[in-house]
Amino acid sequence: MSIYKKIMNALASVEKAVLAVSTLLILVLTVGNVFSRKVIHRSWSFTEELVVAVFVLITLLAAALACREGELVSLTLITDRLPKKLKKPSVILITVLSLIFTAILLYYGMDKVMTQLANGKRTFVLNWPEWIFWSFIPIGAGCMILHIIEFCLDFCKNEKEGK
Repeated sequence: MSIYKKIMNALASVEKAVLAVSTLLILVLTVGNVFSRKVIHRSWSFTEELVVAVFVLITLLAAALACREGELVSLTLITDRLPKKLKKPSVILITVLSLIFTAILLYYGMDKVMTQLANGKRTFVLNWPEWIFWSFIPIGAGCMILHIIEFCLDFCKNEKEGK
């Protein structure tokens, strides 16, 4: 197994762990807030900020893991019907278009993080720096870029080997 594949497997393991912890966090916060509202008659106002931010992280990391398997980057209705010689070029085209979109997401996500750092803007309830939550966008986009490239390389390698 190549070094790059070991690194990508480690990254995927970290992403899966973050997804599991994040999902558990959302579950605890949401159930706790409902319990608090119904039993104690006090709402946890901070849960909305955290849950929305963590949902963004979950969405982007799950999309990145889907890219790793090629489940997000193509519409197989069309590509499955193509002749064998056109499948590789179509995967490369889809990869290039996906990379362009994700690079734009990464660029604007980083721009927003830098703007938030410069402004020192803070969240309303928790009073945390907003750049912390906005950093989930470039993190997710970076993971997506790596997994899109990984899928394309794996696909091209398997095509070359005839698998």
